[in-house]
Amino acid sequence: MKEDVVRAVFLKYLQNLGKSPLVRKRNLPGPDVVIGGNAYECKGSKFNKSTLFKQLIDNALQYNIIGVIIPWDSLSYSFVYKLAALEVLIRDHPRSERSIEVYVVAQEGDTYFLHRWSSVRLLLLEMGRVAYEKISNYVDLPPDEKKSKIMEFLKNIEKETREHIKNIVVKQGENPPDPYSAFSCTLATSSKQNN
Repeated sequence: MKEDVVRAVFLKYLQNLGKSPLVRKRNLPGPDVVIGGNAYECKGSKFNKSTLFKQLIDNALQYNIIGVIIPWDSLSYSFVYKLAALEVLIRDHPRSERSIEVYVVAQEGDTYFLHRWSSVRLLLLEMGRVAYEKISNYVDLPPDEKKSKIMEFLKNIEKETREHIKNIVVKQGENPPDPYSAFSCTLATSSKQNN
C-alpha cells in the first residue's frame, strides 16, 4: 500500500471525527499531519524504519501526542518492539507521560479500514494473543506432530501475526464500537495506489 493511500484514509478518518488537520506537503520537513499539538507520520508498506524513528523522536520533543499510521503488511515484531522501546523512552520525558498512537490500515476490495491503538503496548498485547489462540491446535497432538506444527507456526509467526492484526482492523472497521477506535471508507479512484 502506498503512503498516499494511507494518508488519504487517515485524513478521511479525521474528517469523520470533525477534525481539520494541517497536512504537510511531501518532501517538506516536519510531521505529515498536525492537529493542534499532535503530530502524525503516515507510511506506506515499504519505508525506512530508521528515518521514521528519527521523525518520531523529533515529533515527541515538539508535540503533545505523536502517532504513526501504517499498513497492516508493514508490521513486524522487531519494528513494534522498537516502537514500544521508544514509547517508554519518551514517556520518561520531564514534561509529561506519553504514548505513541498506532493506526493500522487494511484494504479489502474497494474498502479501506483503519484501527487505532492508543498505545504501542496495546498493539503488542494484541500481537501476543496469536500464540494463545493457537494453543488448542497443539494440545492433543502426538509429540512428533506437535513439534512439527509448532516449528511451522514459529517459522510463519510474522505472517500469522500480520493476518491476525489485519482481521481485527477489518472486523472493527466494519462495525466500529466508536468513531475514534475504528473506521472504514472508500477512496476516489485517483487516490488508489497499491503495489
